[in-house]
Amino acid sequence: MEYSKQTVIDGLKRTIAQTEARIVDLSEPCVKSLAFSRSEERDLLKKKVKNWKKRIKELEDGTEGIENE
Repeated sequence: MEYSKQTVIDGLKRTIAQTEARIVDLSEPCVKSLAFSRSEERDLLKKKVKNWKKRIKELEDGTEGIENE
């Protein structure tokens, strides 16, 4: 099954919003024994969000070229 670009973009934006909420949650103070693992997870999620935003930009740039034709 093939999805339209707009559906993929909307899905990525929703995923980014959920992930950013998780990042905020992981940024809150916690017990020292959990601090390292939380910071590692937070850094990984930030990296994923950055890649998803890049993917959205690529899809939107591709969509603009199709719409203008």
